[in-house]
Amino acid sequence: MSLTSDPLPGTDEAKGFDPFAYPEEVPIDTLAELRSECPVARTPTGWYLTKFDHVLDATRDVETFVSSFRDPGVVVPEEEKLISEIPEPRHGKVRRIINATVAHHKSMRAEPFVRDLCHLYLDPILERGHGELVAEFITPVPINVISHLIGVPAEDWEQFHAWTDEVVLGDYPRTNRNERGEGLAGAHPEFCAYIDALIAERRASDEAPDDLVTRLITTEIEGHRLSDVEIRTQLAFLIMSGNETTRHLIGNLLWRIIGDPELFATLKADRSLSERAVEESLRIDSPAHMLIRDCTVDTDVFGAPMRSGDKIVFGVSSANRDEDYFDHPDEFRLDRDRPKDHVAFGGGPHICPGASLARLEGRVALEVFLDRVASAELAPGCVRKKTPVFWANGPDRLDAFLTPEPVG
Repeated sequence: MSLTSDPLPGTDEAKGFDPFAYPEEVPIDTLAELRSECPVARTPTGWYLTKFDHVLDATRDVETFVSSFRDPGVVVPEEEKLISEIPEPRHGKVRRIINATVAHHKSMRAEPFVRDLCHLYLDPILERGHGELVAEFITPVPINVISHLIGVPAEDWEQFHAWTDEVVLGDYPRTNRNERGEGLAGAHPEFCAYIDALIAERRASDEAPDDLVTRLITTEIEGHRLSDVEIRTQLAFLIMSGNETTRHLIGNLLWRIIGDPELFATLKADRSLSERAVEESLRIDSPAHMLIRDCTVDTDVFGAPMRSGDKIVFGVSSANRDEDYFDHPDEFRLDRDRPKDHVAFGGGPHICPGASLARLEGRVALEVFLDRVASAELAPGCVRKKTPVFWANGPDRLDAFLTPEPVG
């Protein structure tokens, strides 16, 4: 493919913009300037897409843009590639197996469990009248849910949480190794040994429980089944992604409603708006504020001279506030005509496989909070600080005073 000699106006003025240089905040104002002046921005490692249409189109072009958090030159064995970074056509086969295990109707069966969890972790906070919601209420819910679906004993969820944080905050996602060894098994052997033991236990059982591990072992699509290494890899991905992004979705939701008494009152008066609140939170406070891709060929698809090997960052937070696509994009609104019309979960054939489960957990956590809490306010001195995970966007802490609804 020949490259254009006349790039899209504004593609090169932002040379030096580095999307990885903002670990403590999502640069909302800077992104607005880029959308206006430099919609396809050059970065030190490639390009940054700021516009909704560009990001959506790029998510659909899975041949040109392949997901990868890896540093340039890092090679990962096929069986050890996370579902998000497997290229076609293998991605489609593996994805269909995963979809069959975490499909929408299966996720819906988890709702009573999610609701009970939310009550369980909210109880002690309401008894005291205050708490740090991220650690005490928000974080335990998604890791317990994914652990439950996998078949992990309830008493092990805290260990799972510690392992997943260790992985996402470490070197493995970028380098496929750390100081302990190569690959996920070498870098995080205890985590992998636990998952491997679950797989071996299910394979050896004549009456294996109906959980995600068993389904991944037994599900066959067009004659293809996953190997044990593939199952371990994809389970690790589901555990990490289900824990990290859903945690920030719930955190963003509660930060918004606690900080906005009018919004709190509106949602408390009309529970039918809960789903819309989840979608608007996903749009305006996207839990994954960027997606990272490797460009596989030289292309000028967006009017910029992209080269094979360039890192192409999809600016999810920027796209979801695109003035040319959304009316009043910086306002949290519950009356949008198409509330799900955002790219918080990506798009195209590689859209997040856990989207239905994340939406369910966000909605139920919000509903339980609204049912149980009469009023809420941020604790003095509580200022939003972003999680240290560079690609993620959610409050690191949420200290609040809560007044419980009267019982009976």
